[in-house]
Amino acid sequence: MAQTKTTKTAGGRMKIGRCPTCHSHISIEAIAQDESAKELLLLLASMDGDLSRPLAAYLGLFRPEKRDLTFDRALKLAREVCGLAEDRQRLAIALASTVDSIRSKGGGPVKNHNYLKRVLEGISSQQKIVEAPKGARIAGKTEQAFVDLENMKQ
Repeated sequence: MAQTKTTKTAGGRMKIGRCPTCHSHISIEAIAQDESAKELLLLLASMDGDLSRPLAAYLGLFRPEKRDLTFDRALKLAREVCGLAEDRQRLAIALASTVDSIRSKGGGPVKNHNYLKRVLEGISSQQKIVEAPKGARIAGKTEQAFVDLENMKQ
């Protein structure tokens, strides 16, 4: 999760603010006392940033319109996503592509992983990713993710 503003509430609870990805309220006490929150943060922290960032953004797509996404549900979703593909680079590309696509269409809360599964099916594990020439402008985050992943291989 990205850095957010720290505030204190009237009851003395220390709120970190809102998550910039899913816009849920975050408090240090809630994270410390909630096993699912700790497990989710450990899961994300154990991943390479190229996977954890698109996964966190993807989880934000599941946030209900009028409520926060619970840590239990976010952890369950994250575990399900991690089980979809062994190839972590392929999964990261699919997650980034899914998030970009759903956000660009103004999609509301996502209910399941069906769209992500279709995107994963369309990405071959042997697929070659073309590196952009030096100085070329990358059009979107998905294209940048492809370039970054290819550069990591080299």
